Amino acid sequence: MVNTIVQDIKTTENYILLTIKTEKEINIEPGQFVMLKLKQFDFGKPFSVIYQEGKIIKFLIAVVGKMTKEMKNLKIGDSLELRGPYGIPFIEKLHKNKKYVLLGGDCGSAPLIHFSEKYPELVREQIYGFVIPEIKKILNIKHLHIDIEEGINPLQKAENLNISNDDGFLVCGSLNFIKYTQKKFMDYKIFASLEARMGCGIGMCKGCPIKTNDGIKMICKDGPIFDLSEVDLEW
Repeated sequence: MVNTIVQDIKTTENYILLTIKTEKEINIEPGQFVMLKLKQFDFGKPFSVIYQEGKIIKFLIAVVGKMTKEMKNLKIGDSLELRGPYGIPFIEKLHKNKKYVLLGGDCGSAPLIHFSEKYPELVREQIYGFVIPEIKKILNIKHLHIDIEEGINPLQKAENLNISNDDGFLVCGSLNFIKYTQKKFMDYKIFASLEARMGCGIGMCKGCPIKTNDGIKMICKDGPIFDLSEVDLEW
């Protein structure tokens, strides 16, 4: 367990951009996740990193449950507990002789943005899709796609890209978002982060099983990165 201090926090109605500083430096690879816990909660929740430099780590968080609602009340100087990192990163799964289209849905964009910062030489294109422009209040980056402004969803936009047959996809978002990506781009190699389904983060709760060609795996322990040609998303 690593103690951390809140360095900055920006919020909207539905999102948090949280910056923390750890007491010691830890290396978190894109695609890995950590468990964050507020002192008033018994258990932590898994979160992906959007940015890391030394002891400074940023998270893009959707406000969807009790703990994330409490996170909106954090102040600079408050403390959190961090455990991890866990999981197998993108770089250990993908083919390093390819370039990849990074396709993120909502806060699933976070590990992909982290990947683009660390491995720009492996990136072909980037699209980070959000439904409404609220996210722009706290996240000012290139490749931000707002559905309601552009009139199409990020998958439709990806169809118009000039993609080579040798390119692949890195995708993260809701399960439906990942399923639609798999259907639309079935001729390409797709690696997906299935982090949205995780619970405890260490394989104890057995709450994130997935059927693979090698049998039943736990997303948190054996992933969260999977080659979509090797998993059954309908199981």
